[in-house]
Amino acid sequence: MGKVILIGAGPGDAQLLTVKGLAALQKADVIVYDRLVEPAMLQERKASCKLIYVGKEPSHHPIPQEEIEQILVRESKVNELVVRLKAGDPYVFGRGGEEGETLYQAGIPFEVIPGITSAIGGLAYAGIPVTHRDFASSFHVITGHLKKGRDPLDWEALARLEGTLVFLMGMTNLPNICANLLAGGRKPETAVGIVQWASRGKQLTVTGDLVTIEQKVAESGISSPALIVVGDVVTLRPQLNFFEEMPLFHTKILLPRARAGKSMLAENIRDLGGEVTMYPNIQVLDIKPTTTAEQLARKSELLFTSKEAVERFFSYVTEINLDIRSLKNTHLTAIGKQTNEAFKEKGIIPDTFIKRRSNELVLEHLPRIQKNESSLIIGSVIDTAEVKAMLPEITSIQMMPLYDMRPVTERPFDLQCFDQICFASSRAVHNLLEVLTSEEKALLQQKTILSIGKFTSATLKTFGFHDFYEAESATPESLIKLIKKTKLEGVPQ
Repeated sequence: MGKVILIGAGPGDAQLLTVKGLAALQKADVIVYDRLVEPAMLQERKASCKLIYVGKEPSHHPIPQEEIEQILVRESKVNELVVRLKAGDPYVFGRGGEEGETLYQAGIPFEVIPGITSAIGGLAYAGIPVTHRDFASSFHVITGHLKKGRDPLDWEALARLEGTLVFLMGMTNLPNICANLLAGGRKPETAVGIVQWASRGKQLTVTGDLVTIEQKVAESGISSPALIVVGDVVTLRPQLNFFEEMPLFHTKILLPRARAGKSMLAENIRDLGGEVTMYPNIQVLDIKPTTTAEQLARKSELLFTSKEAVERFFSYVTEINLDIRSLKNTHLTAIGKQTNEAFKEKGIIPDTFIKRRSNELVLEHLPRIQKNESSLIIGSVIDTAEVKAMLPEITSIQMMPLYDMRPVTERPFDLQCFDQICFASSRAVHNLLEVLTSEEKALLQQKTILSIGKFTSATLKTFGFHDFYEAESATPESLIKLIKKTKLEGVPQ
């Protein structure tokens, strides 16, 4: 029998998942997740992790709550760690208490990792503090999703409260909420805010009062998922609205991936308020090397193509009981900034650092590599093959792949909804365009396409793409600059 962890995913932004929640997510054998969970969180799972979708939509629950609870019981009996990933906090109208009770009755150990509820975090992203010394010394979180024919709320008592009122899951009941608060004595000019998709790049906020808010919602097109906040704290939004003022707010970007792991480019885009979808999910499969300690010791140069290669190499030399000091006369080369930093984390400064751009490897370092004919390229299957292809003159160079990266080709997105498609490498171009249909490629031609540099641009052209914009230099910083330029100016000069 395994264990179940109920994890709160937070209000929406994947970066608001707690550190403890992320650690559990990465270890999970099974993840049972809701509709409002940000897909980027699921990409943190290990390759063998099983996903079970149990999402509920307003007035449509394809999988009843009782069945969800039985899924947790069933999966925990055959898996070591089952994660129930829920939007917000498990115990704030998330029915986590009911799931915990079921697990307790079944004798299954469980744990709860709290999440940031949208009643607090979602409002903060809309520039609305849930409390403030001058406006509200208390707040009250209320479910707006009431059972049909039943209204257990004391509206007169709620109307008399001077604190902030936050209604979750209440958009369908907005007219009733406003009418009942007015009938209970709340002033018509009481400020009201509606926040849809709180903390995400597509967040939409509308403000008004108890009389005007319904009309403003109708004009804006806001619908579920959204939260309702009633109180004077809403008037602080013009001063505290930090998120919606970010330069890439409401910019939806597709970032095709070439590698597994975290993407600093994606994190930088999110830090600027953009919404990023990364595709595809990359599975990393370890490869057992056949190179012996004696063979490694005879190599004159080791070329590392990635930080993952460095990490796996050090694990391998430990496994074969090779003292790294025996390689003191071996030339170590790091290809790429992250590879170089991975060496430094090990307390080693590589003899050569090659920037991962243009033809520098061939043009600048070919003469030296030619002298070191007994060289070994260490990295992924794709990386080692690509680097060797750049060195056709050297026939004796060998490869030591330590892992393979395989794209998972499910596509949980609609190309139509993206503002920009940003390619940060030639491999990323292949990973996306090789799986698109001719109709999808035609649709892609109508989008704003950005390329990080001339190698990536050349690959785009081989697929028939010519109408795109290229960053000034092949760096993430330059690509970010281009993203901002196209957002602010429409078309770069």
